[in-house]
Amino acid sequence: MPTYQYTAVDDLGQKLRGQMDAASEPALEAMLRKQGHWLAEARERSLAAPTRSRMRGNRPAPRRVLIEFFLQTGLQLQTGIALVDALGFGLEHQMNLGFRAVQRDLLERVRAGSSFSEALSAHPRTFAPLVISLVRAGESSGRLAETCAEIRRNYEWLDRLMADMRQALLYPAFVLVATIIFFFLVFTFLIPKFAAVLTEIKVKMPWLTRVFLDISAFMSSHGWFVGIGLVAAGVGLVFAPRLSPVIARLFDRVKLALPIVGPIHHLMCLSRVAQNLATLYRSGIPLLQSLQLCRTLTGNRILEDAVAEVETSVNAGRTMNEAMKANPVFSRLMVQMVAVGESTGSLGDSLQHVSDYYDELVPRQVKKFLSVLEPTLIIVLIFMVGTVALAVFLPIATMLDAK
Repeated sequence: MPTYQYTAVDDLGQKLRGQMDAASEPALEAMLRKQGHWLAEARERSLAAPTRSRMRGNRPAPRRVLIEFFLQTGLQLQTGIALVDALGFGLEHQMNLGFRAVQRDLLERVRAGSSFSEALSAHPRTFAPLVISLVRAGESSGRLAETCAEIRRNYEWLDRLMADMRQALLYPAFVLVATIIFFFLVFTFLIPKFAAVLTEIKVKMPWLTRVFLDISAFMSSHGWFVGIGLVAAGVGLVFAPRLSPVIARLFDRVKLALPIVGPIHHLMCLSRVAQNLATLYRSGIPLLQSLQLCRTLTGNRILEDAVAEVETSVNAGRTMNEAMKANPVFSRLMVQMVAVGESTGSLGDSLQHVSDYYDELVPRQVKKFLSVLEPTLIIVLIFMVGTVALAVFLPIATMLDAK
């Protein structure tokens, strides 16, 4: 549908400028007449050369910016302020330049007669399909303010969840990178100089020292290739799942099967399923549509396939708890709570209870994991450094004993 930039006149003779999606210019004129405006001039906006502002706005926004946007909008709508005024107030106080362009476009579209959900759908990289569906349901039910609050709570929950994941991965990643750099420097710079000294004084070397010298010789000759290989492997681990669905599913299956880390990842994914389903269902979106929207938000393709199977089973007439019970990826607690929710007519609340339980359980599991991981990593690091030191000092001890 083409977008028209227009100039209109209201009953008081005031000029109004804006843009609106319409099938044709007569259709645009009819839409403006319903709003009490007279079309003076209209031209179809070219999409071939979008403005720099719109290009800048057509990209993902920081989660904290979205939280503040829906918080401000929801609070103002609750106090009776019109949506146009709420968007205008938010635009005046928006500091993020990229999202400021988005808000300006939202304001223009709403002023031109588009609904809030239609304006949001013009920015698919900024607002997820889940958000657009929630807003559309809120508009149809007259609960747009409550819907904005629900979206804000969903973003805040996701922000806490990602913070827990970063906390679980940051320390091990730091220690792993530091260890790799340490051994790279030892085998490429320290050990070769030490080997030259030992060769010159012709000391008999223990087997541990010979092993380290062989590794050092290999690293000295091919160290940069090893470094490039490690970097390439890291890049491959990041981009291979995006290029191949088969590799992506293999990686996600491995994530669930990993010891200690796998169960935590599984709990996080189940929490996502429960939270997103609860948010969608309580906002008035039908269960099948909620399952369809929730499917791509699980964070794991194995869970995504499982939710798709539940959607198919529910569409065939089975209850949701029966469909979940057939797949072991869903926890027993989740199946039981869904069964209770379906029998009492409070499915949204039951799913929210599941999400709240996992939200409390995941941080405890992460802290328990870190309490074991930190001393384990320190012990392993001490052992590895001690082994290097032993390989260096054994020849010196042998030389002293020979004297």
